[in-house]
Amino acid sequence: MANGRARTAGVPVLVLAVVLAAMLVGAMIVRSRIDHGAAAPLPTVAPLPPLLDGAPKLEPWPVAPAASVPPLGYDVSHPQCKTALPADGGFAIVGVTGGRPFSSNKCVGSQLAWAVTKSGHAVYVNSGYPGVGDPVAYGTSIANDAVAREHAQSGGGTSVWWLDVETANTWAGTQQQNATVLDAIASRLQQLGARVGIYSTPGMWLEIAGSWSPGLPVWYATGPGTVLTATQACSGSFAGSPAALVQWVQRTAKGEFDRNLVCPAFQNRARELLDLGSHP
Repeated sequence: MANGRARTAGVPVLVLAVVLAAMLVGAMIVRSRIDHGAAAPLPTVAPLPPLLDGAPKLEPWPVAPAASVPPLGYDVSHPQCKTALPADGGFAIVGVTGGRPFSSNKCVGSQLAWAVTKSGHAVYVNSGYPGVGDPVAYGTSIANDAVAREHAQSGGGTSVWWLDVETANTWAGTQQQNATVLDAIASRLQQLGARVGIYSTPGMWLEIAGSWSPGLPVWYATGPGTVLTATQACSGSFAGSPAALVQWVQRTAKGEFDRNLVCPAFQNRARELLDLGSHP
């Protein structure tokens, strides 16, 4: 009888143990589901295209007959208006605008006259975007304004243009809008018969234009340096292209000059980078 009572008294204890075990297993299952849900990957969002819908289509980097120029040259603009320009250098690039879009380099005429005495020459236009207005229309107007200024001074016009893309100018749009402005400038210049390249640095380009890779020749700005540091920078790239020209700042007793190097891989491709005019 005592053993029977002991077994009867143990039944509720056994039932309670089973219930507790079931609750524990249920809690583990719920916890497993919560953990699994937390670890599940988030839905992917397709990245935005680098250009806005309606952006004009650029022509591919045009091939040109082989040609070369002496590989060291200069670029000048409004800061050098009161500076005697150097007699040496195999090529020269002149800023048409005065540091920002829709502005004037007051001495562009005399600087262009100096530049065309070199084996090769080109011009550049400052770019930017205030963040308002249609990016395609804004970029097209930058190109039209710069070409009008250059034609007023050069007569026939220069066949190679570079887009100056720097964070020092105003870039208040999204990367997609900014890239579309640059695309519109380049496209309009191509429509007018010019070859087009990009002047910038990898960091500035990424900040302004994001992932857009137009595949145009690039001119790499490096800051203070030497021929050696410029040559080393020729291994760099941005905007989807290897460096074709490298710029460095050379400080002399007569002041600072922007020096430039045609990278070794492009020394027989000068027609892609410069207007050679009647030069061979």
